[in-house]
Amino acid sequence: ACQDLRSGRIDGGIAGGVNVSIHPNKYSMLSQGGFMSDHWCKSFGEGGEGYIPSEGVGAILLKRLEDAIKDGDHVYAVIKGSSINHGGKANGFTVPNPKAQEMVIARAIQESGIDARTISYIEAHGTGTSLGDPIELTGLSRAYKKYNLEKEGCLIGSVKSNIGHAEGAAGISAISKVLLQLKHGQIVPSIHSESINPNLD
Repeated sequence: ACQDLRSGRIDGGIAGGVNVSIHPNKYSMLSQGGFMSDHWCKSFGEGGEGYIPSEGVGAILLKRLEDAIKDGDHVYAVIKGSSINHGGKANGFTVPNPKAQEMVIARAIQESGIDARTISYIEAHGTGTSLGDPIELTGLSRAYKKYNLEKEGCLIGSVKSNIGHAEGAAGISAISKVLLQLKHGQIVPSIHSESINPNLD
């Protein structure tokens, strides 16, 4: 939608997601595969053993800023840059590719044209797995090092510790959290991570 707005192919777009769990076999499969946590999602926390599925629905209306202002819309945020890619071949379903994550973050920063030092918060995927979370932070750290930011600080969080992994609605729930944080000027704590995953640097 962002690319189509920039190119002028559309004047507005609805982006969102829906996740509804309607059959118990889903939970049987997740449990047998060792994907599900026994208790709760511990994004970046010690003892992260898997994720908790959740249901959700959400959508946002995307317009060019000048059109939104002209139409008198309430502007919740401005998307400065966006990027997508695919991790390609991996060693497992729960093992993301840190190089691909590095590339997608670096490309979004480059496209935005902003000084990366002005990024004060990152809403991460943070599924709460002992291996996946450190790999995600490795990708983020590598992207930041491209801008010589390794000594700078940045807050990081994941809505999954608060509501679970909404799967098809995970992206829109993460964006909704960021928009609410901007609206209220408050960072939502990532719960269940009082003790940090020892594999995180």
